[in-house]
Amino acid sequence: MLVTNGMRSVTAGMRSVTAGMRSVTAGRLRFDAEAHARREGDAERELRSLRRAFDLHTVFLEVGAGDCALARRAAGYVERVYALDVSEDTMGRLSGPPNLVRVVHDGVRIPLPEAAVDVAFSRGLVISQLGGICRALKDGGVYYTSSNGPAAELRAAFFDAGFSRLRYYVNGLRIPYPLARVLDDPFRLAAIK
Repeated sequence: MLVTNGMRSVTAGMRSVTAGMRSVTAGRLRFDAEAHARREGDAERELRSLRRAFDLHTVFLEVGAGDCALARRAAGYVERVYALDVSEDTMGRLSGPPNLVRVVHDGVRIPLPEAAVDVAFSRGLVISQLGGICRALKDGGVYYTSSNGPAAELRAAFFDAGFSRLRYYVNGLRIPYPLARVLDDPFRLAAIK
């Protein structure tokens, strides 16, 4: 009898935990649906800005691919897409196009062959990844990213990593380096190997 009463209380406790999980899950699903819709819109805008750099022979690298929304879209325009992220769970387990290769990495090293990529992209700049991204790019390859850093520091970091040219953009307009040095705006960057 004692065991039965104990089991009943455990069962009742499990029911309350399960009910609590349902409410948390339902709340997360609403949040995830909104975040998913927002992310899909962001991926469409990112693809529109990158498409001019793509052709059917392009190899594209997305660093910090997350849910692979951009990578899945880009796969329809290029030969191969590498989607890198630090978590396999973030990238999901959904299958994608056959030319989409998902790669889990440590957040610093870029585990791709040397000179394998034509165009690379990340939403935010991680300075420690610059050397690996540059190594993965073919000669003349381009890396697109964003940063709030001072222009002089960005320039030094990119050149130290092996890039040969750096272009600064503010609100979609290309600006010269001397102007970038005095502006305080966030930059979109195009770094050429």
